[in-house]
Amino acid sequence: MARLEEDIIKSAGLIAPALLLPIAAVASLIPGLRDSLAVHAAPLLVFVGVALLGIVTGRGRLLLGVMVLALTMAALINSGSRTTFQAVALLLPLNLGVVAWLGETRGLSARGAWWLGVILLQVGLVGVLELVSPSALSASLEAPIVAVDAGVSVPQLALFAFAIMLGLHLARFVRGRRPLHAAAAWALVASFLALDTAGSGGAADFHFAAAGMLLALGTVLEPRTVLHLDAVTGLPASLEFNKIVRRLPRRYALAAVAIDEFATFRSEEGPEVANRMLGRIAQTLKRVGGGGRVFYLMRENEFVVVFRRKSVDTAAHHMAMVRREVEKTTLDVAVPQKVRPGVKPGVVVRTVAGTISVGIAAPHSEDIDPFKVLRRAEEALARARAAGMNRIAVDESPGARDAVPAGLSA
Repeated sequence: MARLEEDIIKSAGLIAPALLLPIAAVASLIPGLRDSLAVHAAPLLVFVGVALLGIVTGRGRLLLGVMVLALTMAALINSGSRTTFQAVALLLPLNLGVVAWLGETRGLSARGAWWLGVILLQVGLVGVLELVSPSALSASLEAPIVAVDAGVSVPQLALFAFAIMLGLHLARFVRGRRPLHAAAAWALVASFLALDTAGSGGAADFHFAAAGMLLALGTVLEPRTVLHLDAVTGLPASLEFNKIVRRLPRRYALAAVAIDEFATFRSEEGPEVANRMLGRIAQTLKRVGGGGRVFYLMRENEFVVVFRRKSVDTAAHHMAMVRREVEKTTLDVAVPQKVRPGVKPGVVVRTVAGTISVGIAAPHSEDIDPFKVLRRAEEALARARAAGMNRIAVDESPGARDAVPAGLSA
């Protein structure tokens, strides 16, 4: 019974957002309301509000999605040519579909800036092609795929793009029943209605505004991912590593990292200083290149760096740079002086440092279990430490490379 109620609630997540669509359709059919200043200003108000919401809440997908809608509407208003309409009709569903498919990212970040650059590049490319060869661009976009009149103003190529993206998001909703997938599907429907209305010479303002509100609704209702962070290092802990290994591509590399002689360092300097050193090295590891993601497994104070779609050689190169940076990491600590008769107790300030050893492994065709790959990386790490520490060892089953000396770049 509880499962049935849960399915009903989740299914409602697909139906409830659709209420915006008939409201937008009715509003666009009422002449007095359709031509009012408030209606024409509605998309701008929605886009600005949703963009601010995306920035404040750190929802980069929402910010990118509403920018796609805003640029599409701006292109239709400022150009008005059939070629521009055909181009944005094709690019709108593709961009909205990809943005909704992306993992969450902060809009004001390097990854968010990269995706914004891709969107702006499309705008520039369409503008250049329309200036250079508008007739060729129009002919290619307008070319029918099948000899059937769909009865809509949107070209068949764009119509197929809408259908494919809509099918993908509906399939994701059926599988996961998440609000974002439902909202993305309905936002695609609203965007299609906006383009079809604009292509027929009608007012599409309400439909564009509805698409922006649907994206905002789905993003806000989407539960935030709860991260399990280690209190000392600030890094994702073992539970987060267990999550990510389920989504690893076929090609990746794992680097197992350990602080050399950390147990001895902890016993000599005390837990407070050891935790400071642990945190300092963790921050250094976070700066690893190659898109490496760092996790702290806590067992034996071990770190794991995940390099998606990278070879062991690439991972070794980036880890060698981090290893050399760790060598330069120092920590000033205050050590109490031993109590002596007639001598006033005091402290001695001294500088301590640490090094790391690294073992790297990658999956083979007959060994795709990430935890087995991690075990081989840990075995390579043990060889690196046995060879003198402050080294990198790369596993190459059935054999392994010799440990890389501290002076080499791996």
